[in-house]
Amino acid sequence: MNTGKLNRRITIVTKGAMTPTTIGGFTEGVGSTKTTWCSARQLSMAESLSYGLETAIATFRFSFLYYAVDEVTRIKELTFEGRTFRIVSVENVDEVKNVITLIANERK
Repeated sequence: MNTGKLNRRITIVTKGAMTPTTIGGFTEGVGSTKTTWCSARQLSMAESLSYGLETAIATFRFSFLYYAVDEVTRIKELTFEGRTFRIVSVENVDEVKNVITLIANERK
């Protein structure tokens, strides 16, 4: 990946663990965030259909620098340009070039 294409900021959000309260509910613990540079491209409707995704919501392909300690999973969220995205699938992990490519849907 050409690092010059990584021209936008993205935040990887890890939510805190849910702990039970004494009154029967749950409280979310403190999570963590990591901000990095990415390239982002919204998928066309044809691409969304070929992946079997909903076409009524925005779907993006994100590529960003990745290191094994980051551990990107589907339970994490992405924040991009003030919008929140849910990771749908990890498309490619290039461990030699430290780049990950994934598909994410906008959360409403």
